[in-house]
Amino acid sequence: MTPTPTEPVRVFLVEGNPLIRIGLGAVLTNDTVRLVGAAPDAEACLERIADTDPDVVLLDLDGPRGSGLAAVRSLVRRFPAVGVVATGSALDTGDELALAALSAGARGFLLKDLEPAMILDAIRLVRGGGVVLSPGAGGMLPSILASATDARSSCALPALTAREYDVLRLVAHGFDNRRIARELILADKTVRNYVSAVLTKLGAGSRGEAIVAARTAGLT
Repeated sequence: MTPTPTEPVRVFLVEGNPLIRIGLGAVLTNDTVRLVGAAPDAEACLERIADTDPDVVLLDLDGPRGSGLAAVRSLVRRFPAVGVVATGSALDTGDELALAALSAGARGFLLKDLEPAMILDAIRLVRGGGVVLSPGAGGMLPSILASATDARSSCALPALTAREYDVLRLVAHGFDNRRIARELILADKTVRNYVSAVLTKLGAGSRGEAIVAARTAGLT
């Protein structure tokens, strides 16, 4: 289902801590965001996601069953239209988790101690096609992404058109499709087509992977 701008963002919450799950559930209930389901782990989420039809999944990387990053990859592979946002509680490792989450296909990483308004803004941005990062992790992201350069030093961007480079550069800055359209004076549909073409040429399965590729290649 493709939501219209006036419809609430449909969110599914995966959170292992029952107290945090209840607290976030209360935050995710207002005129612009609607909680359509909640589960303690990704396994339960995967069983219910087709029935709840969310736009965004908030996924706890510290869940009790299995690897949270493996769950991100599974969700992205099985439900590519859903924006997966990873969440974590470890501030000292938030930068590493952010890179790992983006590389796994997530459209963002949020620390759980964010103010409610920031969480809601992040969810709306992801529904619009953007990529989000907690301030605690995002501030260090350029240096973290640089650490991946050695492992991907042979990676080069494929032949992109000038306009595709423009779009990729703005994607790498975390802009959503609507803002890219404003910056480049293009129609929203045209931007969607450009983003799709860029991801195809990069061999990227998500905007997060495209960001890693762009930063590693020194585009930003």
